[in-house]
Amino acid sequence: MAEEPLKDYSCYYRASNLQTEMLPIATRIDEMLLRMEEFENLLELIKLESTVTTQQNIPRILRLKPELDGLCERLDQLEKFVSMVSKNLDTIERHVQIAEEELDIPDKTINVLLKSLNIFGKSKQAERQTNRNLTNGMYEAPVIFKTEDYFGKRSTAEETPEGEMVEK
Repeated sequence: MAEEPLKDYSCYYRASNLQTEMLPIATRIDEMLLRMEEFENLLELIKLESTVTTQQNIPRILRLKPELDGLCERLDQLEKFVSMVSKNLDTIERHVQIAEEELDIPDKTINVLLKSLNIFGKSKQAERQTNRNLTNGMYEAPVIFKTEDYFGKRSTAEETPEGEMVEK
C-alpha cells in the first residue's frame, strides 16, 4: 500500500509540467533583478551628479560669499538708516504738534474736543510744551540726519545744452 501513494505523486509530477509552473516565477524574479539593476545605476548616476555639482557649486558659492556679506552689511546699514529716519520723523511730528498748539491751529480730530473740555482737570499751562529755547525764547529746530553722512556728497554737476556734464 505504501507504493500506491508514490505512484499517485509520480503521476502528478509527470502530468504537471514543473517547467510551466516555474516560468512565471522565474520571469518575475528576472524582472525584479532588472529593476534593481536599473535602480542601482540610477543611484550611481545621482551620486556622480551630486559629486560634480558639489565640486562645481561649492567653490562658486564660496567665491560669492564676500559679495553676499557686503550686501548683508548694506542691508544692516539701510535698516539703521530707516530706523534713524523714523526717529527723526517722530521728532518733527512732535515739534509740528507743539507748534500747532502754540499757534492755536485747530486740529480736526476728537482730541480738540477732549482738550477743550479739560476733563482731567489739568490746567492748559501745565500741559503745554514748547519748541522754544528756554534762554532766549527762540525756536530751536531739532537736529536731524544729513544724507551726506549715509550716501556721500552729491555731485553738483549740470548738463550743458550740448549734453555734456560740467562740475560747478
